[in-house]
Amino acid sequence: MKKDSLEQDLRALIALRNKLSGLHYSDSAYDEVEDAMMEAEDAFNEKHGHYLESKLHKIHEAHFPGQEVLLPTAYMASYYNDSVIEEGGYELPMDEGILVDWESAGQSTRRAKLVLVPAPLRFMLFDGEALQMLWSIENEEVYHVPQSNGEH
Repeated sequence: MKKDSLEQDLRALIALRNKLSGLHYSDSAYDEVEDAMMEAEDAFNEKHGHYLESKLHKIHEAHFPGQEVLLPTAYMASYYNDSVIEEGGYELPMDEGILVDWESAGQSTRRAKLVLVPAPLRFMLFDGEALQMLWSIENEEVYHVPQSNGEH
């Protein structure tokens, strides 16, 4: 797996998503941009899907058992804001991603969002209180255990 290629392809897909989100349905370019984005999503899933799905399976098994693993692009936000703090980075979307039932030892099941974020590529969990990294391509063999009740 070429990490740079994966990151570049994700950034290109984000650029298309951001462009589409800035257009109105009535805009003459909307259909063209939407088609390009759907083709880019298909290409991304075909090229990187197996690798990312293997990571998602491990995350789901550990924290969201019994919940279906979706295509990697399903975990993307509909829009990513450029970071005002870190050049080339993005502000993390707090209300985007896939809704999951997070099972934490000794805690009741909680609703949370699992989202794919670039720069570096990682899967983040937002439970309404905190944003926590579950996995990052920078250290791809390490899976983090999210903490509940603000314990990070």
